[in-house]
Amino acid sequence: MRLHHSLSVAPRRAAFTLIELLVVIAIIALLASMLLPALSRAKEKARGAKCLNNVRQMGLGYAFYADDNKDDIVTLYLFVKPPPTALIQDSVTWWVDLMRPTLQGTNVIACPSVKNGFGVAMNHVELTAWSDVSRPKLSSVKSPVDSVPMADSGLIRNIKDKNPDQWVEKPNSAFLYWRTPTNVGYYDSDPQRPVGRHSGRANMGFVDGHGAPQKVSSLGLQFYPGQDESAKSATGTLAFGGNGKHDPRWLWDRE
Repeated sequence: MRLHHSLSVAPRRAAFTLIELLVVIAIIALLASMLLPALSRAKEKARGAKCLNNVRQMGLGYAFYADDNKDDIVTLYLFVKPPPTALIQDSVTWWVDLMRPTLQGTNVIACPSVKNGFGVAMNHVELTAWSDVSRPKLSSVKSPVDSVPMADSGLIRNIKDKNPDQWVEKPNSAFLYWRTPTNVGYYDSDPQRPVGRHSGRANMGFVDGHGAPQKVSSLGLQFYPGQDESAKSATGTLAFGGNGKHDPRWLWDRE
């Protein structure tokens, strides 16, 4: 008797069709388009949190400087050559190095969203001193909880826009100061101003030591000249050519 051997043939694997591959690629692209913005927002949130931490640390340094220097507000810079260990090597010694004993770390003035190493800047001229000529006292600040000496800042490109929340900064052109309207002659010619680079908010540090992300418009820079509480014209501090009257909407002055 002849035996017939049956041969088992393994089933052939079905390959993906072109249409199936295209569907898979389309699904991956859709998922990526959904996840990337969320990832970008998460990264920006982390950068904003780091920046806010730097602003708060600067606020503490601002207060400690006054404690150590007979209540003097820190000056923007002194006409003194900085030491070799200074963070900012220049022909003058900037506030960064004057506050250095109270600032921990070397990148505290940096906003992680800015690539040139700066980004967090000091209010000038209202809440800084001027070299050894003008030395206002920290106790002269009438409302520490409503006065902003430091904030996210950059060089503004669209200075004619009257809405501060619409200001656009020139990328990576931030420096060590932002100007107030009473800094006559420089406010528009060198428009370093607070900018809302963190989801439309600027991180701001206040004289009383707290920090918060706020809209740039909350500073009241757009209300200059302003009006005092009696609706009379307000142009600010006498020492800077003003009439001694202040607008309660200003968070950038000492009143």
